Parts: sequence; structure tokens; C-alpha cells
Amino acid sequence: MPLNVRLNAKMERALAALASRRQQSRSDVVREALEHYAASHETDAGGDRPFARWADVIGIVHSGLRDPERTTGEQFTDLVREKARARRPR
Repeated sequence: MPLNVRLNAKMERALAALASRRQQSRSDVVREALEHYAASHETDAGGDRPFARWADVIGIVHSGLRDPERTTGEQFTDLVREKARARRPR
């Protein structure tokens, strides 16, 4: 299905340069860009939920041993204080 898109001069030059470098038509470049955009913005079940937005980040950071007797905030405060003390000249 044909589609007309208006581009400003800068975008038109960028599209032409990219199509030339990749030895593709401008339509092919735009089609590929739209496919990539659609794939990266698909909303699966719960796609707008906070967990879905952070799923690729959750669990990749290890902050050390957790002390179940203290809250995370207390542990973080102690960690920041220890680092600040280590930076102070003696």
C-alpha cells in the first residue's frame, strides 16, 4: 500500500545517505525502520506496567550481602557513610 510521508530537508538527506550506504531503496530503509520501531514498542501482556518496563534491569545488580535485620534504606545509608569516610584525608 503506498504511503506518502513529508520529511524536512535534513531528514531527507539523512534518509538518502543511509539508503545509499546500505544500497537499498529509501522505501526499504523506511520500511525496516518502521518494523524495528513496531517491534520495540509492542505491548504484550502488561506492557505498560512498571515491571514490564524494568524487567530487563531487575536482578542484574548485586549490592552485596543483605542484612534482614535492617531496612534497605538503613543499609544504603551506612554504605554511603563508609564510602564518605574512606575518601576523607587522615
